[in-house]
Amino acid sequence: MYEEKDEFPFVDTDGSEICRVKAIDTWDIAGDYLLTDSQTDEDIVIFDNDFSLFQDTWRLRDIDDRSLLAEINSRGALITLGRKLLPFGQGIAHEYEIAAADGDSIGSIEGEFTLFDFDQYEITLTDTSPIPTEPILVGAIVIDAIQGN
Repeated sequence: MYEEKDEFPFVDTDGSEICRVKAIDTWDIAGDYLLTDSQTDEDIVIFDNDFSLFQDTWRLRDIDDRSLLAEINSRGALITLGRKLLPFGQGIAHEYEIAAADGDSIGSIEGEFTLFDFDQYEITLTDTSPIPTEPILVGAIVIDAIQGN
């Protein structure tokens, strides 16, 4: 679980830090996370999450006015419950729909079943003109890390 002020970096294959995510609000169960570009020290986006047993909902928010940029929602209450309650539930891969602020679908995140810590995801983006692509890609990794898969 990530607590307020916890921070973790994302590095490239050479070990150079690309960006970092910092818990800015509360415990992992329902919190806000700040994505910052490590090269410029510029804050890029805020990820926020509300706790629910039935659906994981992550929002990407504008750094200045906190307006909604995009939403990443898990698909299916039964799968979400299975991930949280079954003995090997964490092996069930994440599957999410990505929507722009207006609710239009702009892509998906689909994982593969695994009992190991080697998660693989296919991220499909159809129209990202309303939002920057990088926060969506990092968002998939952040969700995976925070939700302990």
